[in-house]
Amino acid sequence: MSLRNAARERGLDVKVGTGTRGQLQIFRDGTKVFDYREAGNLPPTAELLKLVTS
Repeated sequence: MSLRNAARERGLDVKVGTGTRGQLQIFRDGTKVFDYREAGNLPPTAELLKLVTS
């Protein structure tokens, strides 16, 4: 299951945006909760889901 679908099932407004190569940002209710360039790696979907549900 994708992060977007898992978040929607929980009633969360999550936006996953991609840009140039190597860029991934995840926002919850307008607040950035994850930035690939800042983190340096991509955690598993379950871990990302924890970020958007907390």
